[in-house]
Amino acid sequence: MKKTLFILVLSSIISLVSPSISYSDYSIIQLTHNAYRDLYPQINNNEYVVWYGRDGPREIFLYDGTGITQITDNPYNDWFPQINDNGYVVWHGIDGLDEDADGEIFLYDGVATTQITNNSYFDSFPQINDNGYVVWERVDPDDGGGIFLYDGTGIINISKNSYGEDDPQINNNGYVVWCRWDGLDEEIFLYDGVETRRLTDNSYNDEHPQINDNGYVVWAGGGEIFLYDGTGTINISKNSSFDEDYPQINNNGYVVWHGWDGLDEEIFLYDGTGIIQITDNSYPDLDPQINENGYIVWEGHDGSDSEIFLYDGTGIIQITANSYDDWSPQINDNGYVVWHGWDGSDWEIFLAFRSDGLEPQLYGSGGGGGG
Repeated sequence: MKKTLFILVLSSIISLVSPSISYSDYSIIQLTHNAYRDLYPQINNNEYVVWYGRDGPREIFLYDGTGITQITDNPYNDWFPQINDNGYVVWHGIDGLDEDADGEIFLYDGVATTQITNNSYFDSFPQINDNGYVVWERVDPDDGGGIFLYDGTGIINISKNSYGEDDPQINNNGYVVWCRWDGLDEEIFLYDGVETRRLTDNSYNDEHPQINDNGYVVWAGGGEIFLYDGTGTINISKNSSFDEDYPQINNNGYVVWHGWDGLDEEIFLYDGTGIIQITDNSYPDLDPQINENGYIVWEGHDGSDSEIFLYDGTGIIQITANSYDDWSPQINDNGYVVWHGWDGSDWEIFLAFRSDGLEPQLYGSGGGGGG
């Protein structure tokens, strides 16, 4: 079907946040301190943090505000965990060491681990909502695979076809959005709990979709950012000079992304009426995340290495200021920020919180685990 496209002309109403940066509003604690690599943390709204780490087989670790639990302990790799607000953790893990080994989906419910899939295909990159529903992508060399959904009782294939499917995302109502190769390029598809509909039909790749709890979907396509509000699609970044990518959306419909300004990547925010340019400097600012209060966190280069920055609705706070790289920040709705940072020898997990808030308790002197 043809995509309905309403062009929203915003290039003439871009406003710019004051570039002043403060440094003192956040305190930092180091969750891990070991000789291993700890990577890609995720945080829920109870300040639980999950990540994978170890030199050798990767394992899954969980920080619950008081201590660190190693969820997995096996000779296989476990990767890219996600966590919901109930503390459930999902990830994909390799199920063997021989040439027939493939990826499977695992779920930890706070007490025990359940293996959701057990087949000869590669199941990977799961996402979980607060009801414990899990969605993931499957690679099948015979027919391209598909997108699968676990609803707590069983598994259904919501996309089975002869093309490849990837990058599924799920909201708390069980709606799922993802990319599908249609034989020419990647398009965006949406499952609403009953049926699947196609949101895009064009001649360029539509990628990196995200969905909020109101069913609004945002994605990058043809160097622009598009928003579907349940009735139609608008281009919220239409301009002639920017190359926009990696959008994120909150439940208020605010969208953040990074875009090329002709020199480097900057951070942009759509607040439902217009675009605010958050950063304006000579270094790359990348991979922003947004919480329900409109706080935005990202990694930005300071001329020598990558640091963590936060926009709180009024100005920019530089959370880290060191001589090492800090990457892949995530933020929860209480404003807690996690990331992995280089400590001079390997990657560790760090947690930042407002200095005027309650300091989270740490187990021992900086954790453990991650090894």
